[in-house]
Amino acid sequence: MNASRRHCLQLGLTGLIGGACAQAGEETVVRYPAPQSDLDTRSLDLVDLLRAALRRTEASHGPVRLVPSTERLTELRQFAELNTDRGLLHVAWATPSLQRKTRALVVNFDARRGLLGMRVSLVDQQRLPNLAKVTSLEGLRRFTIGQGLAWPDVDVFEASGLKVHTVSGYENLFRMLLAGRFDLFPRGVGEVFDEFEAHRIQMPQLAVDPNLLLVYPFPYYYYFAPSQAALAARVEKGLLAMKADGSFDAHLWRHHGSSVARAAFRNRRVLHLPNPNLDPDAARDIGANLAYWTTPPPGYR
Repeated sequence: MNASRRHCLQLGLTGLIGGACAQAGEETVVRYPAPQSDLDTRSLDLVDLLRAALRRTEASHGPVRLVPSTERLTELRQFAELNTDRGLLHVAWATPSLQRKTRALVVNFDARRGLLGMRVSLVDQQRLPNLAKVTSLEGLRRFTIGQGLAWPDVDVFEASGLKVHTVSGYENLFRMLLAGRFDLFPRGVGEVFDEFEAHRIQMPQLAVDPNLLLVYPFPYYYYFAPSQAALAARVEKGLLAMKADGSFDAHLWRHHGSSVARAAFRNRRVLHLPNPNLDPDAARDIGANLAYWTTPPPGYR
């Protein structure tokens, strides 16, 4: 009996469809959320990291094939599918939210080392002169923030007294920004430049604000359907191994290094916002994470 088969029998999970344990020699299928549009590249790094973590445990747990969901699911729908545990979705990713009621199992490992809470805004070019005058949260309150419906960021901005306009549908956010429904669309540093490049030809008025960096605690975790405890444990084991040997850092800079360089943190005014969805102690990592992303590793170009 091989190690993978013996491990599954010990857990009592042999034959679990889509889980971490399959019959000896079988390939396990793990379903993750499909992109929300043809231009949506936000989660490529998360899929790549998930694949790498699973590959680290392939010798002991067997082969895995990652496949996207057959439907484009909003974050609300993703957690609904995880909660029902019907096998249509095995894993998703998100930041903690007090409002989200879920049965999903979380792996407390920040897959982006705080970078998603470092925000650069997409704007209409005509807003840039007024935005350049903002030096404080009080000044920022003159502008309206656009966010997706039920995104946890909404709580962050509202907790700081900022006006938020919520929109259903990822691509609608770009259209409504340029239609003047709101003023700023803050995006993670690892997202904003790809999104700008993907939309700028069809939307020539779209611009990236060069002046502000909004920073708040915003860890990003993998969540698993309740039946996927063995899969969650396997992914956590792989992630910790990657962190220990430096391959997690290599992954982060490979995916996000060029965007971090383009964001030019040192040239921006930094505005800090609290995250009401997290324990106050979570803010302790913000300084270290900002320092990490401000200083490229030796040899990185």
